[in-house]
Amino acid sequence: MFIESFLLLLALNSLSAGRVNRPEGRIIGGGPIEIEQAPWQVSLQYNGRHHCGGSIYSENIIITAAHCFFGKNDRRGFKVRAGSALADSNGTLVDLAAVIVHKKFGLDINMNDIAIARLSKPLEFTSKVQPIPLAKTNPSPGSIAFVSGWGMSYIFNNGTMSSPKQLQGLTLRIKSPFTCSPFTGSSQLCAGTYGKTVCEGDSGGPLVVNKQLVGVVSWGKRDCSSRAFFASVPYYREWILNAIASIQ
Repeated sequence: MFIESFLLLLALNSLSAGRVNRPEGRIIGGGPIEIEQAPWQVSLQYNGRHHCGGSIYSENIIITAAHCFFGKNDRRGFKVRAGSALADSNGTLVDLAAVIVHKKFGLDINMNDIAIARLSKPLEFTSKVQPIPLAKTNPSPGSIAFVSGWGMSYIFNNGTMSSPKQLQGLTLRIKSPFTCSPFTGSSQLCAGTYGKTVCEGDSGGPLVVNKQLVGVVSWGKRDCSSRAFFASVPYYREWILNAIASIQ
């Protein structure tokens, strides 16, 4: 669910559930990783299926994207799977107890796409389940970042997409906001190139620099063909900490 102007729900409804033709040969980038390589990564699930990514902040707090909850009024359908490189099995599956979405988030603007969720029971930290600290400053353009998720990885001839069962990871370079269109300012980060970016299903997942959370996967081009945009964690850091304090 990661598309231009947040038309994610329409795209998800249009995805075919059946078999599709051979891929065009264009993989979005990256490759399979084990959960120990990104132990802060979780799968935010809705009605038993992977829906978005997220990051572990503490034993009971997950950071994700606001648009992951858009149109999903029944929060009882949400669960978080932690400690597994497979979105549909293994690890620990936990219900959500509460969610706070940035009150200024809206589909008409690509801003304030940040949310936190409190789990119904605390996670147990292991080599596969670890929190990640929040960065205090935006990374410099040219910095090497790491992103992970279970988002779509193949574009098929008929326009449908295929998602992997195994967690994927890739490295990206942070771009100067002046080279990204539209200009994002300090509230968003821009990263990725043609053939090496994030896509539907990666939404809400972590963008990491020096083992600190710098961004949350937010939006990008409809065909996942180039750079993507991330909500800046340093920019929203105060909001995140205040939201966490109010939800405990």
